[in-house]
Amino acid sequence: FAMNGEIQWILDTIADEAIIQDERQFFCQPVPMSNSVQEDVAKTYQNNFEKIYTYWRFNDDTTAWSLFYQFLIDGYLAFEIIYDDKNKNIIGFKELDAATIRPAVEKQNDGTFKNVWYQNEGDPALFRTLYDSQIIYISYGKGNVASRTSYVERLVRSFNLLRIMEHTRVIWNVMNSSFRLKMIVPIGSKSPQKARETLGELMSTYKEDVRLDYDSGELFINGRPNIQFYKNYMIPSKNGEQTEISVIGGEGPDLSNMDPLSYFSNKLKVDSKVPISRFDRAANASTFSFSAEGADREEIRFAKFINRLRSIFQEIITKPLYLQMVLDFPAFKDDELFKSQIGIRFNKDNIFEREKEMNQLKSTIEFINDMSQLKTIRKGKESQYFHPAFLIKTYSGL
Repeated sequence: FAMNGEIQWILDTIADEAIIQDERQFFCQPVPMSNSVQEDVAKTYQNNFEKIYTYWRFNDDTTAWSLFYQFLIDGYLAFEIIYDDKNKNIIGFKELDAATIRPAVEKQNDGTFKNVWYQNEGDPALFRTLYDSQIIYISYGKGNVASRTSYVERLVRSFNLLRIMEHTRVIWNVMNSSFRLKMIVPIGSKSPQKARETLGELMSTYKEDVRLDYDSGELFINGRPNIQFYKNYMIPSKNGEQTEISVIGGEGPDLSNMDPLSYFSNKLKVDSKVPISRFDRAANASTFSFSAEGADREEIRFAKFINRLRSIFQEIITKPLYLQMVLDFPAFKDDELFKSQIGIRFNKDNIFEREKEMNQLKSTIEFINDMSQLKTIRKGKESQYFHPAFLIKTYSGL
């Protein structure tokens, strides 16, 4: 289903918006740790991020883009984390079939419970039990059975309805591009059995089988990929009895009206969450504005939708990064505050997001400048009421 051209364009647009690689082929960077973290920890954190990024082979090609594209279609991605012989370092990742694994909880010998994953439960020869530290598993539904399985699933209904509307118009135009004939065949005194045989012979001779291939868009007439634009009929006559042939007009609704087709096309665009203005490539081909004034709310909502997808996808990096940091610094194993500092920051290409950030920073700077102009008298001398460092730290977020 995702190989249809309209669906491919939507998926390309979303994947291009979410995965933006810079000149070094990095689509994200680790979120800097707080100043309270020791320097050696922060340095190891940066080095581990670059190693894990390299183990994914994200800096070699479009692997990250392809995985995100696959995630939109399948809704699930699963990988096994590969460790070295001493289980001290992560050295790679192996993709798994997400449909073959499921989460579970097992009771350990010491009475505690541990999160595990079962793989290939129905096959004793291939069954495995994997610890949670060995599995990366992300899903579009995030475990909510009431939600959709994948992003593409939301497009199935609207696209199929659009395709039906398109095909009805194609078939209508094809059927009405040539004459439709009515034949009255005299049967004389023939028995009903002989009459049916005569009609069957004529039907097999003059009947046309029109078929439209939904996948390729090819039209076949009697199994041939072409349309015959003229027809010659030769019918024998005996004892003055002749078959009567007359032309039937193209009665029926006028399917040249494209408004219903536009309705279903717009329905697909709305379901895709991609701003409708991006579909109108002819109107926007030569227009590109860097101004955020009057920003389309659809663009803002689209940016938030991309952020939600990124928040799910980022676990393929944040989870192994956290596990590697715990292996390097075992003291962080039970430190929830340290775990909250693990994160990545995606590269952005949405002009409305960037304009909003710049406008906010510009307004902040103007506010700080205004506040710094406030004066007070201290020890008989005029001085600033607020210290510049206080204003910057409090209001700029830097």
